[in-house]
Amino acid sequence: MLFIFLFVQVQAQAVTELKRVGAKKKAGLDSNGWKSTGLFLLNVNQSAQSDWSSGGEKFQIGINLLLNKGIHHRKGKFLFDSYFDVELGVTEAASFNKFRKTTDRFDLTFEVEHIIGKKNHWNYGVLANINTQMFNGYNYRVAGYPKLSGFLSPGKFILSPGFDYKYTKKNSYFSFFISPLTFRWVTKTHPFFFNSSKFGVDSARKLNTEIGAYISVHYNAKLSATTNLISRADIFSNYKRQPQNVDVLLNNVLTIKISELFAASFIFDLLYDADIKARTQVQQVMGLGLKMRL
Repeated sequence: MLFIFLFVQVQAQAVTELKRVGAKKKAGLDSNGWKSTGLFLLNVNQSAQSDWSSGGEKFQIGINLLLNKGIHHRKGKFLFDSYFDVELGVTEAASFNKFRKTTDRFDLTFEVEHIIGKKNHWNYGVLANINTQMFNGYNYRVAGYPKLSGFLSPGKFILSPGFDYKYTKKNSYFSFFISPLTFRWVTKTHPFFFNSSKFGVDSARKLNTEIGAYISVHYNAKLSATTNLISRADIFSNYKRQPQNVDVLLNNVLTIKISELFAASFIFDLLYDADIKARTQVQQVMGLGLKMRL
């Protein structure tokens, strides 16, 4: 609990400002048909040692932040939805030459839809998505730290006409988007990877075009007075090459409120993309820190 006390002291002025502006969740559409929801998490952990007999790092600090923002608009039978997700984690220790990245994700989605029928659940429209990372990634387990990835390497751009089922209740939101014909462009723009076949993009090329089936599911729920869940799953099957190797992306953020400004959080990410690695990739982050409703 020591790092919590230190963090509170260092961030005292920031906390005061957050209390001033507040962090209340915006519920329901306003008079102009807009609704905005969002979540910001900042977790910090720190340790230090001096002549510690059992060994360890003299100094270590880890920072993990997550920003999840949603904007929804309705005008007549037309719907506009956007989702913005950023996740970044870094760690620094006395034995490192510089900060090391632990997680990195940038994801932006836009949906424009038209309501079918009178029950306002089924819609047809177009979804566009951009998914990449912001900084270079390295393999720290190998000498020389070879580069593994970079900005738009890989990058994935999706353009998907399809149908969307939406269901909204007081404490939950569910969206199921499905498209039998989706266009996806995978990029490999970093010069380091240009002459190699990587991420499903051939050597001496920066772009690969794919056509396939796509499903995207969003689920947000208030599970209790103090517990919230934000969940998302994306599935893509490439018709042009090995359609049985279905790409899967799963993101989950569970938060447990401790006070108005602090919460415990559990982040679980799962990724399977045979063009990147023919194994399921799993990442989990647990933390205790600042939480702010946007």
